[in-house]
Amino acid sequence: MTDSNNTIGEGAFGGEPPHDAALGALVRGVVGPVPHDSVNWSALAGRIGVAVAAQRAPWWSYAARWERRALPMALAAGLAATFALWTSSGVAAVPPTAAAEAVTAVISGTPAEDAASSFAHAVTGTSDFTVGVPE
Repeated sequence: MTDSNNTIGEGAFGGEPPHDAALGALVRGVVGPVPHDSVNWSALAGRIGVAVAAQRAPWWSYAARWERRALPMALAAGLAATFALWTSSGVAAVPPTAAAEAVTAVISGTPAEDAASSFAHAVTGTSDFTVGVPE
């Protein structure tokens, strides 16, 4: 059996896995041998293609069914996360100029490590960034 490209099992998922002889023997014992020569594989593939094309609902319709429930839930989760972040204590606000200064420093030729250290200092308010860094 070959397809139009003569590469059965070499598609997007790679080659076929190794066959298990014991499992194959059990399946053949239940359903009989594979009718390789007595099946018109091209006609079967054509019928499958026609059946798939005739489907009324596209594959994404399953997600669309949940849209009325998922959007409000996502909005509620976003609001809860925003409230949790807004009211959390111990988190310093990033000064609006800190990011701009870091980008300006990198553009003007400052090494990225120095700019990152400066930005981290502006965000956290500390200057000991070498603790735990291997030499």
